[in-house]
Amino acid sequence: MTVAVPVSTPWPAQRLAASLFLVLGTDMFIISPLLPQISSSFGVSSSEASVMGWSFSLVYATLSPVAALVSNRFTRRSAMWFGAAVFSVGTLAVAVLPTLDLVVVGRVIAAAGAAIMGPPVWSFASETAAPHEVGKAVAAVASTFAAGQVIGVPLGSLIASFASWRWVFLGLGLVGAILAVTIGLRLGPEARIPERIRFTAAARESLSLWRQKNFSFLVCANFFAQATRYATYTFAGALLLSRFGLDTAELGMVGMAVGLGSLAGAAIGGRLMDRVHARNGSQPLLNVVYASIMTCSILLATMPEILWLSLVGWVVTFAAGSAFVSNGQELLSQAGGRNRAYALSWNNAALYAGTAAGTYLLGLVALGGTSFILIAGASGAFTVAASLILWRGTETPARR
Repeated sequence: MTVAVPVSTPWPAQRLAASLFLVLGTDMFIISPLLPQISSSFGVSSSEASVMGWSFSLVYATLSPVAALVSNRFTRRSAMWFGAAVFSVGTLAVAVLPTLDLVVVGRVIAAAGAAIMGPPVWSFASETAAPHEVGKAVAAVASTFAAGQVIGVPLGSLIASFASWRWVFLGLGLVGAILAVTIGLRLGPEARIPERIRFTAAARESLSLWRQKNFSFLVCANFFAQATRYATYTFAGALLLSRFGLDTAELGMVGMAVGLGSLAGAAIGGRLMDRVHARNGSQPLLNVVYASIMTCSILLATMPEILWLSLVGWVVTFAAGSAFVSNGQELLSQAGGRNRAYALSWNNAALYAGTAAGTYLLGLVALGGTSFILIAGASGAFTVAASLILWRGTETPARR
């Protein structure tokens, strides 16, 4: 595989590719404010309705590494438009299928499409960015994902409050289809030459990444980070409804506030990342700081009986988490080297596996109870522990 070092960053092409994450960000976070309405429409509990969230995450996590082995043989553009098309088919099915079981099938199809298009977006961002703007480019993708919370979640919640949650998925499916066509027709040529190695050889290269301790601890840290913030946030709508009586539209505004936190975290994290690069500082140390802030904040979000404290907790959790993931994605690009796409696919698998596992575990305990808070806090503690091990393992003798 050959990737020419870019002289300047093609920001219009980067923004077009990242626009897919606007849809993914909305899809990821819209389940939380819609969960009470979805559970009511099917006559099931919030825990049972949460299958719409964790089933998507589980399938994405399972398919992402396999999808990378196949998609790496094609251009990033081909993988993105095809994945977006599959995602749209599944999301449109969610909008029209009559039963919860069939809706979950639609979510599975959508997750398969997301697994195909997700890693190439991250790879495209880092491969086409100028060396001094890699951090900014990666943070821009994370910011676009967060923009789904700021724009898509409140808009979708407003639509659902006047019509139905199904209209939200109809809109997401149509937007995804439009983006698929636009990327297929308008995304410019790539300097990267797709791989032509055998599938078995590619699989060996992908699996060999796990022999690197830095890679393993990075992926484990991201697994627990997602269990801390995304899995817990799946139940934020039901939790805020039960404690403070917020309606669907108000929950959408909460999602917007959380999204603004994510945007701020991604922007600040990207600048800090480039500054650390320029000064030859410790990038893993940033993750220790972000993970510590996120862990304290998730406890603040889930424990208090005071609304404004809970909201501050959610916003800061996602600000720190967004910076954490952006920093981790760039570290993984470094660790992956020529196998960057495989590294990012394993990481995406870990991100969504963490979301699925955390959502499933939280769904087994009482909403907002002691066990619920302990699971969320323990996930954060494991994130800090993995980040600390990574930092200590990558310190140079001079820094020690």
